[in-house]
Amino acid sequence: MAHFRNKRKGRKPTATSLFSRVIKTPAGVSSDPGKKTPKPESMSSSPSPSPSRLVPQLLVALLQRRRFDDTLRSCATFRGFCPSSIAASLAAIPRLLLPRSAGRLCPQQPFPSPSSSYHRRVVAALTLAFLNWSHSDANPHRVPLTEAPLRAAALSLARAHALPTLFGLLRAHTPLVSTAALTDVIRVLGEEGLPRQALAAFHRARQLRCSPDAQCYNTLIAALCRNGRFQEARFLLDQMERPGARCRPDPYTYTVLISWYCKIGVGTGCRKAARRRIYEAGRLFRRMGEKGLEPDVVTYNCYINGLCKTYRVERAHQVFDEMVSKGCTPNRVTYNSFVRYYSAVNEVDKAVEWMRKMVARGHGVATSSTYTPLIHSLYESGRVGDARKFMIEMAESGHLPREHTYKLVKDAIEEAGEEALPADLCHSIDDGIKERFQHIMRMKPIMRPVTRLSRTNIELVQT
Repeated sequence: MAHFRNKRKGRKPTATSLFSRVIKTPAGVSSDPGKKTPKPESMSSSPSPSPSRLVPQLLVALLQRRRFDDTLRSCATFRGFCPSSIAASLAAIPRLLLPRSAGRLCPQQPFPSPSSSYHRRVVAALTLAFLNWSHSDANPHRVPLTEAPLRAAALSLARAHALPTLFGLLRAHTPLVSTAALTDVIRVLGEEGLPRQALAAFHRARQLRCSPDAQCYNTLIAALCRNGRFQEARFLLDQMERPGARCRPDPYTYTVLISWYCKIGVGTGCRKAARRRIYEAGRLFRRMGEKGLEPDVVTYNCYINGLCKTYRVERAHQVFDEMVSKGCTPNRVTYNSFVRYYSAVNEVDKAVEWMRKMVARGHGVATSSTYTPLIHSLYESGRVGDARKFMIEMAESGHLPREHTYKLVKDAIEEAGEEALPADLCHSIDDGIKERFQHIMRMKPIMRPVTRLSRTNIELVQT
């Protein structure tokens, strides 16, 4: 919050000003690196501070060029680290210093930012320094290394792309590495856009004395599909389907492949490539039934959504009828696929019919994701009055419209000379949009100034 106060006053925030108001300097650490304040003799019985306070405290020590040794004393209210607090602190380091995962921003072709390599070096150095200090004799509250802190440190190094250090850490503590921890590492590497490294981590399972299970295979298949490597993902599926295989595919295995075939197939921008990917998804859908595995509602939703986005609505209707006949109840996501399709092809009446049918059958409630394509389609077709009616219906049902949709309808009403929206409704929508924006800014603070550290600080932590 200090960052936003400095921004409002016109001052440029610095890394020190960000944390000077968030935490208090721990006992034994003064603002001057060359001085030490006396440590209180009595220890309070108050609970341990949260990771949101521990991690800035570590960063303050780094900014003061202090090593993580016995000179970094704990404050009087700190009873000592435990494995859960160490793991939470290690997990919070990349969350505060690194941007969102590149694989989540652009699943098919991630492009890391130019300055992210420097930030990753800071994260790797801080992770290793804190892990070594918290489990060494220099820590006055030393605790033995367990599986939870090791997993958190491995995930932090994976997000920092410190792969040699990551694999070296896992080899050094092989008895503590579990299959679940290795699965999490594979998942993070896939989110970071590193499919080859995720595959290498999977092949190191025997070296780490881990036995991959079905969840580990599914996570690796998802990591490969996320980055467009479908050939290797299909090879893993063929291995799982072989007679005598240790891990047999489950419905989730096929759902992952079908989902990513539809997502990346639609996002290619080429109609021919999209239809080829949807065709492969259909083959897997039929192959799933031949293996005796019943698709669930998530599998049906992924396949129907891909069919609707590639304008194969007849086949989507067939899959929907098959879904109902087999006793699988559709939900709001199923109906929204048809609503978006008919809104895109400018058949709004059919889209409204599907929305009313969903509510009448009790399969779901219309939300903002249902109303938004309807309102945009009505606006593009010139039916401003109907768009106004659906906007009021959405707001009265307790769903907040998007800011762009709200301004679009409001400007269209003024241009068309239609009756304006009710004043109290406009006030409630404005307040809701403002509150949503403030909530997002609280959940996703801008922490880039924190990472403006000198290279000397990194070398001090590494040594």
